[in-house]
Amino acid sequence: MMRLRLIRHAEAIGNAEARMVGRQDAPLTVAGLTQAEQLGVQWRQQSWQPQAIWSSPLQRAQQTAIALSQAQLQAMPLVLQPALTEIDLGCLTGLTWPEAEQRYPDLCQLLLRDRHWQPIPEAETLSDCRMRAEQICTQLLQANIDLWIVSHGGFLQHLFATLLGCDRSWGLDWPLLGAIDLSLSTEDWRDRGCDRWNTALWRWQIVHWPSRPTD
Repeated sequence: MMRLRLIRHAEAIGNAEARMVGRQDAPLTVAGLTQAEQLGVQWRQQSWQPQAIWSSPLQRAQQTAIALSQAQLQAMPLVLQPALTEIDLGCLTGLTWPEAEQRYPDLCQLLLRDRHWQPIPEAETLSDCRMRAEQICTQLLQANIDLWIVSHGGFLQHLFATLLGCDRSWGLDWPLLGAIDLSLSTEDWRDRGCDRWNTALWRWQIVHWPSRPTD
């Protein structure tokens, strides 16, 4: 059984201002770095340790991965995976929603009016994002080792759905430093028999799910 931990990065510059950070390479805030270090200490005595950490190459994910790793009893390799990067939000990158409404009023009205996917100039398509998630899933099955994976709130929704075997992506309001564990049987992944429904082979649980601050 391969064990995975999907982790969203800690608070980065822009998160506290509710900016659509996207591919912007923002570092962690001081508070975010401290929170990642504290979480790493909490996980030090847990039941399992990864053989490596895979991370998005963006600063906020790398800094989170390093903080978590340094708190463990044994050092673990850090592997940067470009496909784990956040969804490209195109022209909306770095903006708050009020700023986007001022700059792109017609686009924002369309996004609010219609929940179906709408193309955003210079942004990544949903199909491209899902293809990245499937690429990572294939790499994970080939690696077949216990891993912590540090990525981003947008992309993790697609990766989680892919690992669950869903043919669609489900919305999940993934909080900063939110973490979900999965265990899965790589040798039975492509089995089309009844073991697809054998819950002893496919398990997930929430490990850490911080509540969002209220206004």
